[in-house]
Amino acid sequence: MFINCCVLHQTKGKRHQGGNVLVLFVISLFALITLASLALDGGHLLLNKGRLQNLVDAAALHAAKELDLGATRAEAESAAINLLQVNLAHTDQQELSRAIDLAEADDTSTAVLSFEYSIDADPFLAVSDLDAQFVKVSLTQLSLDSFLANVFNFNKQVSATALAGPSTAIDNCFTNLVPMTVCGTKDLPNWGLQLNELYVMKIGSNTDSPIGPGNFQLIRLGSNSGAADIRTAMAGEENIDEDDACFVEGEGNASVPTEPGNSVGPVAQGLNTRLGMWNGPVNSTDHPRDKNICQGQKIEINEDGTLEDDADKKAYTAFLYDTDIGALSCTNPGVVPFNLAVNDITTSSLASPNRRIMNVVISDCGIDKSNGANNLDYLGAGCFFLTQAVEHKGQESYVIGEFLFDCPGGGDASLDPVDTPGPYKIVLYHVPNSTDS
Repeated sequence: MFINCCVLHQTKGKRHQGGNVLVLFVISLFALITLASLALDGGHLLLNKGRLQNLVDAAALHAAKELDLGATRAEAESAAINLLQVNLAHTDQQELSRAIDLAEADDTSTAVLSFEYSIDADPFLAVSDLDAQFVKVSLTQLSLDSFLANVFNFNKQVSATALAGPSTAIDNCFTNLVPMTVCGTKDLPNWGLQLNELYVMKIGSNTDSPIGPGNFQLIRLGSNSGAADIRTAMAGEENIDEDDACFVEGEGNASVPTEPGNSVGPVAQGLNTRLGMWNGPVNSTDHPRDKNICQGQKIEINEDGTLEDDADKKAYTAFLYDTDIGALSCTNPGVVPFNLAVNDITTSSLASPNRRIMNVVISDCGIDKSNGANNLDYLGAGCFFLTQAVEHKGQESYVIGEFLFDCPGGGDASLDPVDTPGPYKIVLYHVPNSTDS
């Protein structure tokens, strides 16, 4: 009887222990499911948060760039929405595409998409002022697919905000300037140059120089010197070392030395490659022509280096450069083909777009002109469209270009928050007081 009693007590103890293990198992299972839910849904949330931020960053940059180019707010917002739709069409954006319904989007906002504008990046104060160039794009409260999140009332929504606008002034850096200069005026819009007007970028012999005797508006860039460097630079090769590529406006190093001499052969050989003419040590492989090499009637210049009168000039230069096709139109009324042998606007394997657009130094020519060897104050770089081929004759070796716009250069933005004149970039900013950017 005694032995049986002991066995009975031992059996009851094991049953009590079995109940405790079951409780611990249930608690542990619940904890594991919770961790799995957080890992699965949390990782999924972070992945799509990153994707959404990339979409919004791109949209804000695009809208700010459109504003900077002169678009209206409606046009900038429409462009940003179009870019969002293009990016959402990618296969890895299918879930966000379902969450972001842009089908009913107008030019201002949707249920989840909004645009705001501010005069300053920080503080960002939403205003209706049309001069506000800082644009904030927000995509908010997008519901994502859930795996186990619903079991624990896990709010699986994501939002993203991006702010973009002009940077402070940057160092103006170029590695492919052409060694010619056009005279401009400091502190004037576009240095006093008129958009879509023609300018002489280099004069020929027996022509009055705006810089000094013996100078034909050629300049020396960095360590470049001699005919070979002039030829390759005119042909469009990178010709400036990074250490010499930046011009800081308003500082002592923002100057360029002139290069006396006409350099007829190197200038013509280099520039004419852009129009499909290869003479001398240049070739179509390293120096392709522009896709459009059409030319109008030859433009003459006067002995004082100026162009012929405006009436004649406009008669054969109207609509020289079309911003939509980037090409000279040979079908304009009054335009006579200058060189029928190269009057070709067909696409070629040797052709490259926009080869006729050149980065030309704009300088202050208000200097002592007693000689042609001077240092000119650097004002900026203008993009000019090469109008016609250059002759291999001293007096005819002038270069004419149509001024298109202020060339954007590379470089780093200044850390000085004070707005300073000079080139700038469209950049992203941190959105003040936002947890979504």
